[in-house]
Amino acid sequence: MPKELTQAVIEQWVGLTKGSFNVKDIWAELNIQTPEGKGYLRKILDRLEVKGVVKKETKGFGNYRTVDTEAPPIDWRNANTENIVPLKWPFQIENYALMYPKNIAIVAGSKQEGKTTFLYEFIKLNMYTYEIDLYNSETGPEQMKDRFLDIGIPLDAPINAYERYDNFADVIKPDHVSVIDYLDMNSDFYLAGVEIDAIFRKLTTGVVIIGMQIPPPSTTFVKGVKKTIDRDYAYGGGTTAKRAFIYLSLSSHKLKIKHVKKPAQKNIHPENMMWSYGFDEHGQFNNIQRYFGDSEPQF
Repeated sequence: MPKELTQAVIEQWVGLTKGSFNVKDIWAELNIQTPEGKGYLRKILDRLEVKGVVKKETKGFGNYRTVDTEAPPIDWRNANTENIVPLKWPFQIENYALMYPKNIAIVAGSKQEGKTTFLYEFIKLNMYTYEIDLYNSETGPEQMKDRFLDIGIPLDAPINAYERYDNFADVIKPDHVSVIDYLDMNSDFYLAGVEIDAIFRKLTTGVVIIGMQIPPPSTTFVKGVKKTIDRDYAYGGGTTAKRAFIYLSLSSHKLKIKHVKKPAQKNIHPENMMWSYGFDEHGQFNNIQRYFGDSEPQF
């Protein structure tokens, strides 16, 4: 085994590493080639695990992660419970649901049901109050300009627009209002919750509104009668709601408040509240009306 292979050397190597690593990474960087050296490295890593420096991961050969002991204290006693972010929403959602700093809202929409229109309307309502960053993977600049002008967003609007397709947590500014149009995990739907969680961890005082796509409706038969059932959750299912302070769904020309963690009115619980809507010749919402479905309470 190499003469320099000591516990102090490995502990120093681990100290310069964040997150997960594999023993092969150490083999390559420290030129550990012999079975004796690799065996001794395993013993050192076992000692470091007992010491609480690393932890062996259950999946895969030789996978470890560094132990993160950071846990900043939360001064909840001095927190201001009235520190609401007074956002304006299409459909006047602010009358029913509120957001705090470091919150995420999901706007899940079926194809051609107005997901982008909703996000652009949100930007229009808030762009002179907050610094808004739009991360776009949905349109090109020409189509974006057309839609902005149609919706009443002028050329001198104070909006920062960026092209971005993934790993949004790497680029969002933690204290801004960020709009993502949209989060597309391609076929890796199970990773949607992981991506949203990474975004949440990046935030400080900012909020993020994330557009996502809903799968097509499912079809079932009830007593021999064919019935179409709209889905409420985006691709990725319930994992996409784990970090959502507000979860909205748009399908079949209806908007539903799926989840709300902070109702705006104590005597009204808005979960499953719905609105029906149409579109005008410019693709904007019109004919918005409260809708009372079979599963929704009436107030």
